[in-house]
Formats: sequence, C-alpha cells, structure tokens
Amino acid sequence: MRWQAVGLALALMVGTAVPAHAAADCSDVTVPVQLDVLLPAEVHGQLCEPPGGSDRVQLLVHGATYDSRYWDEPVADGRFSYMRRALADGWATLAIDRVGYGASTREPSALLTASTQALTVHQVVSSLRASFGTVLLVGHSVGSAVALIETSLYNDADALALTALTHRVSPEALASALAVDVRPVTVDPGRLASEYDPGYLTTVPGRRAALFYGPHPNPAMLAYDEATKGVVSSTEMADAIALGFALPTSLAVTRPVYLVDGGLDALFCGKLLGGDCSDADALAAEEKPYFANASSFTAAVLPDAGHDLNFEPRAAVYEDALNAWADTVG
Repeated sequence: MRWQAVGLALALMVGTAVPAHAAADCSDVTVPVQLDVLLPAEVHGQLCEPPGGSDRVQLLVHGATYDSRYWDEPVADGRFSYMRRALADGWATLAIDRVGYGASTREPSALLTASTQALTVHQVVSSLRASFGTVLLVGHSVGSAVALIETSLYNDADALALTALTHRVSPEALASALAVDVRPVTVDPGRLASEYDPGYLTTVPGRRAALFYGPHPNPAMLAYDEATKGVVSSTEMADAIALGFALPTSLAVTRPVYLVDGGLDALFCGKLLGGDCSDADALAAEEKPYFANASSFTAAVLPDAGHDLNFEPRAAVYEDALNAWADTVG
C-alpha cells in the first residue's frame, strides 16, 4: 500500500486485507486526529487503490445514521457500491467512519458537532496529501455538510462533490422527520440503546424507506439498511443544519463544486420552502448563488431518486456523471 510510507500520519491496522474488491488493493486504516488540543481520536477507514495504484484519491464522508459502508454496501454483488465505480475510473478511495461512528473512536454525543467533524476531516485530507497528488472530497447528506464546512474553512481538497444537500431544507420535511422518522436511541428496541448515550438519534423501525429512498427501493438493500442502521449525534445534526444547510457558509468555498440531488429527495427537495430538484437547471439556479466564489459550479439531478442516491436502481447514472466531472478537476 502506498500509505505505508506515510509513517506517523497513518497507522495501518493488523490483519487488514479486505477482499471486497477483487481487482483492487484494499486495507483498513486508522488516521490519528484531534477533536481539539486535549482530545485525541482515531478515524477508521477503508482505503482502496485500483490496479497499478493511483495518484488521486476520493475521500468519502457518510451521512447521518450510516458509516463508511454507505459507499460500498455488501448487497447485490456490489450493485450499490459507489467505491467500485470510482475505482473503475482510476481513482483511489478512502471511505471513512466519522468520529463517533462505525469503527472510529466512540465519543459522548455532546462532543460531536459538524464543525468538530470538519476539523477531523481536514486532518485526514492533510494525511492524504503525503501520498496523493489530487484529493477530491465527497460527502453525503450530513457528510456533505461536514465536507462543505471543512472546505469553507480550509479549501484544502482540490474539489468538492456534495450529494443529497440543498440550502433550502424544507421546515415541513425537517419537522416531519424529527417527529415521525427519528428518535433517541434509548427508546429504540434494537442493539443501539446499549451502545450509545441518549444524545444519539436513530431512525424509527420501518421508516428508512420513506425518509431515504425513492419510489422503487431494492428489497434486499432496504432490508439490509434497516438491519444495520446507525446513529447520529443530535448536536452534530444541529450545526450541520445551521452551518451546512441553512446559512451561506458555502460562500467561503473557492474550489470547484459538484452538487447532485435526487429529484424526489424527501428531506431537501419539494414541500414547503424546499429546494427545486425538478431538473439540473432549476437546482443550479437556486444553488449557484450560495457558491458564488467557487472556481466552478455544476449541478445535477437524478430523476425519481430519493435521498440515498447510492441505493437507487439507476445509481450508476449519477456515479458515472460525478466521476466524469471529477476527471476534469483531478
């Protein structure tokens, strides 16, 4: 692995061979980070490189109630794997678990905000710079908010790709989600209540389809998603909504930006005061002013798709388009 040469910037875990991609070289990695000067943590991720290696890498940041598996779900023989599409296009990928989730350091929920997550992502970008010439930062939903905040502060990645985000999150949709679709882990009937403190939220059983999917979910993917659902810190959600979705934090972004949403995203598109995701031109007209200082801005819409673009029957359409754009900036 090329990252073995990074030394203190990255520590490879023992027994890390991951046979998820037969043609790729994949390993589990950990990156030491600081939430602040007194609070060290570790970010876990899966690093994959195409045959022959690559000088460019996509840093993939998951959304709420997911972990790094969002980018490479082990269902339907890789049909729902964004990572495989990026690897096939010649990019290396590093899909991380944000601090507090997956195999990364667990922290009390109150210590996690989108801003502290942005700080840790900045440190991962810095580590990647030791081995890769080009770094593309890619986010999903709350992960997009984290990536946007990180870029607004540091502009250290070469380009920024945001999925499942608009600046016009519908108050109606948000209120409905908080009232019907999510709840504290302490009242969840599954395993999460024993693993996380009351400040963490998860989805209500049976509500992921309405919250995250379009009208034609794959039954196997949806069943796996419900069975492996994760959590999100309520404090992280709060400033992700404020700084990542509502306020014009993005005006500080100077890198090239690609934004893609599902046309039927229940959280960000349509309903009262929601974004216009009817087509790419409509989305661009609304969102481009928020990225007025980006060196370029491209908007795209996957019609008839929900919030979790990776799980859509036509996910390959958006994945190929995003990677084609990525090739122009990296």
